[in-house]
Amino acid sequence: MTKSVDISGVRFGYLVAIRKSEKKSNAGAIWICKCDCGNETEVLSLKLRKGLSRSCGCKKSELISDAVKKHGLSNKSLTYRTWKEMRQRCNNPNSDKWKWYGGRGISIDERWNNFELFLFDMGERQKGTTLDRIDPDGNYCKNNCRWATSKQQAETNRGLFKKGSNPWNKNT
Repeated sequence: MTKSVDISGVRFGYLVAIRKSEKKSNAGAIWICKCDCGNETEVLSLKLRKGLSRSCGCKKSELISDAVKKHGLSNKSLTYRTWKEMRQRCNNPNSDKWKWYGGRGISIDERWNNFELFLFDMGERQKGTTLDRIDPDGNYCKNNCRWATSKQQAETNRGLFKKGSNPWNKNT
């Protein structure tokens, strides 16, 4: 058994390790940390050392916003365009896809009104994928969405439509 390293007093972003928690984890030691905002949080030492946890959560939006600026995500990015299109079809009655989304009650998690939080939850969209709702009758939220290929989406939606029907035909 390896002895854990004492990291008390060490700063990791906005967090300072205070003391080792009594909680156990197979993934390593858990540390109680004090955030610059005043909150205390428990974090795996591995996440601290790798820079995966840098605040109690209070700086998440700020850190993501910096990442968005740094990586140049804008109207040209697939992720940002997908986010805008999702919002259009659910929130804009003038959208040509409103009937199948907002018009039938599909909504978007309030958290996703902020692009940076959508990006944090979903990660960047990879070429060849689109935003897929795992439950096609469910809302857009972290637990019901994924980036999926056309094949993955077809497998999820198998049996949803009658053979030969066209769900995008506006006359039905």
